[in-house]
Amino acid sequence: MDPFSKKLFQELEQMQQQTGRMLRSMSISRMMPMESGCWQPPVDIYEAENELYVYVDLAGVDPSQLQVTVDEQHLQISGKRQLPAQQSIACIHQLEIELGEFQRVVVLPSMVNVEAVDSTYTNGILVVTLPKRVKKGKVNIRITPGE
Repeated sequence: MDPFSKKLFQELEQMQQQTGRMLRSMSISRMMPMESGCWQPPVDIYEAENELYVYVDLAGVDPSQLQVTVDEQHLQISGKRQLPAQQSIACIHQLEIELGEFQRVVVLPSMVNVEAVDSTYTNGILVVTLPKRVKKGKVNIRITPGE
């Protein structure tokens, strides 16, 4: 392949990667500003037969600054991210990393068993495992005549 074609393919591949990042970051929930002024970390949700897996990108967040709350239909993640202070900064050229308070509320696609929820935080990724609530079988409901 000639150098021009090779460079063209590299540029196209780079554009494809940037477009994918842009589309992923444009989810409606992340574009809507929160009333509290908090930023919202990106979230991926996967569903297996018996559980849900929620992955939250929280690079640089101290685990002691995380709070995770769940009910049968919602998962709420909140906390604070701070970068270490640098004494010798004279000029800022680019700011993209969200800092300060954050909060993300995720509507879960199915009911979960809140007593069996588990989470791990490794390499800046919070993984919350939510077992699905076991559906009850059919229940006959007795009807009593009213007066």
